[in-house]
Amino acid sequence: MRVNVTRNKQTGVSLIEILVTALVLGIGLLGVASLQISSVSSNQEGFFTSQATSIAEELAGRIRASKVVEMVPGSVVDHDAYIANYVDANGYNCAASPATFCRANLGIESSAECSDGVDDLVDMTNFDKWDICNIASETLPGGKVRVTSSGWRLSIIVEWDAIKAREDFGQKQNIESNCAILIGNDEKNCVILEILP
Repeated sequence: MRVNVTRNKQTGVSLIEILVTALVLGIGLLGVASLQISSVSSNQEGFFTSQATSIAEELAGRIRASKVVEMVPGSVVDHDAYIANYVDANGYNCAASPATFCRANLGIESSAECSDGVDDLVDMTNFDKWDICNIASETLPGGKVRVTSSGWRLSIIVEWDAIKAREDFGQKQNIESNCAILIGNDEKNCVILEILP
């Protein structure tokens, strides 16, 4: 006596298996997309941080270079007055250009007032503040430069709109909340460079 056993053979992929596979693949791709967005945002914030650090170091170099005037024998430049020229806790203003371009002529004829011995250091610091302000506003979103003094130490603060820079990526929280203590705005990020002028 022969018993015929029929076996059910699967000859294809069922619709349920396809749907489960698509769901697993979709969840995985969403995770990869989220990771990519976070990576782009972090890279952008890192770029702004390096630009702000470069601007702060540029201003520190200019402050130190101007100090050479104090060291010239017979100089009557007062150190406290020299430091006060760079200090502006509200932020440098780059709306109006200085009357004289004493650090560089920017394609304009250098003014005779830059070397007449009258307020030469003031002319240089006014140009430095205007130039650094322009560099920050052109390089960083909402870029601004402030300099505060503790009497013997200068703090150079370069800030930018971190929240606005990352809104396209869906991030609404600032990375560095300690900047809010210094600048009074929790939507900005900053770099602080302290120097002994």
